[in-house]
Amino acid sequence: MADKQFEFTKKLTQVPDAIFLDKSNFVIDPSQIILETSDRHKLIFNLIQWLAESPNRTIKSQRKQAVANTLGISTRQVERLLKQYHDDKLSESAGVQRSDKGKHRVSEDWQEFIKAIYKESIKNKHPISPASIVREVKRHALVDLKLKPGDYPHQATVYRILDPLIAQHKQKTKVRNPGSGSWMTVVTRDGQLLKADFSNQIIQCDHTKLDIRIIDSNGNLLSDRPWLTTVVDTFSSCVVGFHLWIKQPGSTEVALALRHAILPKKYSEDYQLNKVWEICGTPFQYFFTDGGKDLGSKHLKAIGKKLGFKCELRDRPPEGGIVERLFGTINTQVLEDLPGYTGSNVQERPKNAEKEACLTIQDIDKILASFFCDIYNHEPYPKDPRETRFERWFRGMGRKLPEPLNERELDICLMKEAQRVVQAHGSIQFENLIYRGESLKAYRIHLTSKKILQAS
Repeated sequence: MADKQFEFTKKLTQVPDAIFLDKSNFVIDPSQIILETSDRHKLIFNLIQWLAESPNRTIKSQRKQAVANTLGISTRQVERLLKQYHDDKLSESAGVQRSDKGKHRVSEDWQEFIKAIYKESIKNKHPISPASIVREVKRHALVDLKLKPGDYPHQATVYRILDPLIAQHKQKTKVRNPGSGSWMTVVTRDGQLLKADFSNQIIQCDHTKLDIRIIDSNGNLLSDRPWLTTVVDTFSSCVVGFHLWIKQPGSTEVALALRHAILPKKYSEDYQLNKVWEICGTPFQYFFTDGGKDLGSKHLKAIGKKLGFKCELRDRPPEGGIVERLFGTINTQVLEDLPGYTGSNVQERPKNAEKEACLTIQDIDKILASFFCDIYNHEPYPKDPRETRFERWFRGMGRKLPEPLNERELDICLMKEAQRVVQAHGSIQFENLIYRGESLKAYRIHLTSKKILQAS
């Protein structure tokens, strides 16, 4: 298994893009998209996405005109929508987002004044009603500031400013800590409360730099500590998958960790695992991560669209408590007694960690695989010690293991996609090399107009 993962990592590192060419890429009739979409905002998004996926300039120009005709707008407006799409400002459900969306068009002083009144009432444990705050705003404007009617925030504006604060307070009252109670809950960056009702419904992912120094295969000390990416099930807190890196991971590395989580684990005998690591499968609904560029990238969103899950960013660090606690457990139960351990406490760091380092990244991989598979996943579930983490996961899966995906098809889904122009004679330039195939000749660009221009 380790050899296969290393080989796949090498492939993705050297060739990060994949070429996808089929007949659908060259279709210029948007009728199928129109038939499949009833909501106008979703129609606009799908048409612009279809335009953005054009394989070459000729098809793109034809699709641009087709989109303009379909929506009844000019091609210039289509170009603006395309720019909004590339800038991640085109929403599938709300059309083009305004640049000031989410911002209140009143002065910051008034916003701070309104928020301060409500926060002070919360601090005093006597939440004030929005209507009372409206009256206080009016009194402050007319009496203290001597303003004229209409020169201070309207009551609707006051309510809009207070809405997120009130929702946050209600949420904290209902769920004091993420994951408390009988249901595991997380909060997304847009304030949505997600409950894990079964296994693999909400899968969490995060990175950490391990507190240990390692060496390479030649015995030389590496300049930096290794990075660990973990994939954890929210419902059971089981570790579904993980991967180690010698550099800070990006979206490609996250895809590889997700691959390890989705596929059944097959470790060689030298890993000396005592149990079978049966936990696997794709996220059913959500892939929950922090706001890092690698974890919130278009690459992962594209993977989610293919595999049927949605990528969500967590509201604040405590929302990733399951993963963060796991990192602390790894330090105290796994790394602390190993040579090269640097310590998590800055004031008490071992002085000879660099001199004592003698483990390679492959050694750490075997140690962590043994810990996750044989120990951690079979420990009592913290919130209900009557069953282990694995037993809870298995029960949450309906007491059956998920159907394994085709490994080759999964590899293709996890790779980054890139558009390439099919040139004359059916050739494609990729990674500074030119590839030519008979099957690509049907997709070559007609260069007649270009030749005419050159001749003139």
